[in-house]
Amino acid sequence: MGLASIRIEFWSVVVLSKSSSSGLFSQMCASFESLGKQFRPGRIVSAWVGQRAETAVWSGFARSEILPWWLGKGCRKVDIPATRFAERSRRDGRMHWAEVSAGLVIRGLWDSGEEAKDAKAAVPRLWIVTRQSSTVEEDAFGHERMPLLEAPLFSAAPIELVIELAPPSPQLELF
Repeated sequence: MGLASIRIEFWSVVVLSKSSSSGLFSQMCASFESLGKQFRPGRIVSAWVGQRAETAVWSGFARSEILPWWLGKGCRKVDIPATRFAERSRRDGRMHWAEVSAGLVIRGLWDSGEEAKDAKAAVPRLWIVTRQSSTVEEDAFGHERMPLLEAPLFSAAPIELVIELAPPSPQLELF
């Protein structure tokens, strides 16, 4: 499967983290990279949802230990193509990067239920599934959680995210 390209309109999205009342993630704890672009919580990301590439807001993390609970809420497993990921060390505060092996994806959960949509933009939410770090990983990354890397359910093909700004409204020209 080749490079997929999707188009989205420009949205203004604010996602509240549990530790922030300002709507901004004060210190990014994770990141991933795809096609040379870096993605962090609160940003629009792409994932394979079935056979289609879709976009959603990276809204946080879902522990793999309670995956049945998430699936029971109506979330669906999705494939997030990535070339590498990072976790912020709780010891030194730096981002520590690792490659994602070819043929693997970051496991995500797609939450497009009405309660999951942003009130203004109606953008679905996406959660990165995490697992407990091994002792070696915790020593290397300084973090107790790692993204769950698995074989794709749908595709590991990169998705080119194309953001188009909406054309100016003709209404603005009347005033």
